[in-house]
Amino acid sequence: MKKFVFLPLTLAAAMALTACSKGASSTPSQADTAAGAAATTAEAASSDSQQTAEETYDLVWAGTSSSSGYYALNVAVCDIINTYVDGVTVTLMETGGTVDDYKLMMNKEASFGQTSNVNEYCLQQGIATYEGFGYTGGRDLCFFVPQVHNFVVSSDSGIRTLSDLAGKKFNAGLSGSSTEIECMNMLNTIGIKPNWYPASTADAIDAVSNRQITGLVKTGTTLGTDSTITNLQSSVEIEFLSFTEEEIAKVQEVYPYYNFKTVSCADYGKDYEVNSLGMNLGFCVSEELPEDVVYRIIKAIDEHMDAIRTAYPGIADDPLALTNEEGTLSLLHPGVVKYMQEKGMTVDPARIPQ
Repeated sequence: MKKFVFLPLTLAAAMALTACSKGASSTPSQADTAAGAAATTAEAASSDSQQTAEETYDLVWAGTSSSSGYYALNVAVCDIINTYVDGVTVTLMETGGTVDDYKLMMNKEASFGQTSNVNEYCLQQGIATYEGFGYTGGRDLCFFVPQVHNFVVSSDSGIRTLSDLAGKKFNAGLSGSSTEIECMNMLNTIGIKPNWYPASTADAIDAVSNRQITGLVKTGTTLGTDSTITNLQSSVEIEFLSFTEEEIAKVQEVYPYYNFKTVSCADYGKDYEVNSLGMNLGFCVSEELPEDVVYRIIKAIDEHMDAIRTAYPGIADDPLALTNEEGTLSLLHPGVVKYMQEKGMTVDPARIPQ
């Protein structure tokens, strides 16, 4: 049966081809030209796609001091990217903290940095710490840890209020970090002038332990204890200082984007609460990295949170939700926006770069 159907169709096709051949001129038809152009375009698109797929990125991840408790989080996230994101390799660089990271990004020596939502907003707006800085290109990648600035002093120093710090040797945080600058700004705003003691985190801890200085500021998680502070407790009894409502009002009059949190000190064996500057810690990425690259990076991070949590247990239950927290003002990278929207998350339009 198939033979009887096939033969007439074949003969009809042959006759049609013969007829077309007799009526055709030597000049290609518009249809032929269009078909050829389409084929050429398709080949070019295929070639471009192949080149894009083969493009690789060797990037520098500017982190923090290896003495910081957050260094392990930097390592964990970098490991996820290097393991699961094809064509992207990141090399972790030890730095002095957020301000140093932004300088490296500004000079195109790094594509990522450790930061907070407050720092990102200030950088992007060119205000406060970053007024006249000359770089606004950091974009939110992911925030992992809700945190607070811990003002810690040795118990035997006799210091119990922020006002008591006036004239005393005190470390405002890792030298060159945003924590240092923020704490200096806040105390200056409320008229308290300690005898500042710039130092690395490790050196500041040693100085407190050896009674060379009265205390230090260490930014730490609100989800549990900070390893740097618990290490300090092994050598000296400590107390935590709190901002009064009046002091908070004075700070927010000058820095309205500073948010204060009330946190318990119970995890450190203290039966009181303190008020201090709160923010969310995480990582930023250069606005210059392509959307598809950052999309693949945040997708890998989100899909392997369990591995990150195993390496660094002190992260939020849902870091992506923390990144999208209501009230956060800093701009997200378009690749992150795309991934959030694909997951059904509503992103504040004010956080989407135009």
